[in-house]
Amino acid sequence: MRRAPLLALLGAALLAPLGAMAQPLPPADDWSACRRAIAAVEPGAGIPPGLLGAIALVESGRAAPSGRPEPWPWTWNAEGEGYSAPSKAAAVAAVAALQARGVRSIDVGCMQVNLMYHPGAFANLDAAFDPVTNARYAARFLNSLRGSTGEWGDAIGRYHSGEAERGAAYNRRVALAQLGVAWGRGGAVALPPMAGLAGLCAPGLRPALLIGGPAEARRFMRPGVSRPVPLPRVRNPRPRMACLRR
Repeated sequence: MRRAPLLALLGAALLAPLGAMAQPLPPADDWSACRRAIAAVEPGAGIPPGLLGAIALVESGRAAPSGRPEPWPWTWNAEGEGYSAPSKAAAVAAVAALQARGVRSIDVGCMQVNLMYHPGAFANLDAAFDPVTNARYAARFLNSLRGSTGEWGDAIGRYHSGEAERGAAYNRRVALAQLGVAWGRGGAVALPPMAGLAGLCAPGLRPALLIGGPAEARRFMRPGVSRPVPLPRVRNPRPRMACLRR
């Protein structure tokens, strides 16, 4: 999965190297292709709401014409260098050419699935760049990581790297992406594991930021949740913390 930091995305940097692929703006539908695919896959995938979208932003995000970052489906990363194409056909052709030259470690699509480490993920490159197929495989992979690690935070880190330090840094970038999305629409953002939060919540609960004010916060509380962090009786939408079910 891609290694570029989220700050590059928020700075509206394109994945393609400077001077490469100076093309007309892509069709508007392509800008929403990853989000539409994730909306179709995520509800039945057993993935925490918003997680696939946040990972997609970190993995394949670039500045849309609106100025907001969006995951771009025709993205690939080869040997640490990120690229993007204006169309699916162009992306497939570019990656096929890389493979013909012997390049094997290539991340592709909305979720930047690595073709070398996941050789059975897709039938062909056309399927690999299909947003729904790409997102569906990423969801299955995340679920398998969750099953082996026991924690979503650890699973998120392992999605990027088996090295603990790199995984923790990636987890923070995903949390920042979730926070940015929630800030715009209101919601709950699970906080990544960190020493300062240890013991804050009762067993079976996890700390989360609630964004959107008390009314929005109450929507995310679950019956039977014990030891929620008290919500101040104020009307402002500043983030606050609560303990939610995992």
